[in-house]
Amino acid sequence: MKKTLIMNLLMSALGTNKMPEENDFLGAIKLITGEELLAKVTHVLDEDGDYIIVENPIEVEEVTLGKKQGAKIGPWMKFSNENTFIIPKEKIITVVECGPEVAIFYSLSLRKLHRNVDQLNTTGSTDLGRIGSVDECRDLLEKLFKAN
Repeated sequence: MKKTLIMNLLMSALGTNKMPEENDFLGAIKLITGEELLAKVTHVLDEDGDYIIVENPIEVEEVTLGKKQGAKIGPWMKFSNENTFIIPKEKIITVVECGPEVAIFYSLSLRKLHRNVDQLNTTGSTDLGRIGSVDECRDLLEKLFKAN
């Protein structure tokens, strides 16, 4: 409830009841369910309502192993063959445009997810579900944290 109020206050301060009118951008999306997504975002306001269209959304979860923190990624809709989804404004807490470091992380993550799907469809790989090595992920996350 508090987060929804903050979003509404921010939109009121901008003098609008709409999300930014930017076309197609890489966005981080926080939903009212608590899910956090990275996706290509397009804002739409038409006779059907106020909503966003997300393409290739991936869900990102923060994980802690011992004293180390990292990110766990996966497809948002795990059992769907679709890659484009509509999310109504009422289900969104906030949407922000991502910087270049996150764009690199998103691109690498998407490639790895698609590679794993291709492996599932073409081979009987024993490496099912592997996103990447710990060293690859650690290097990427260290670069992201050092950039901030």
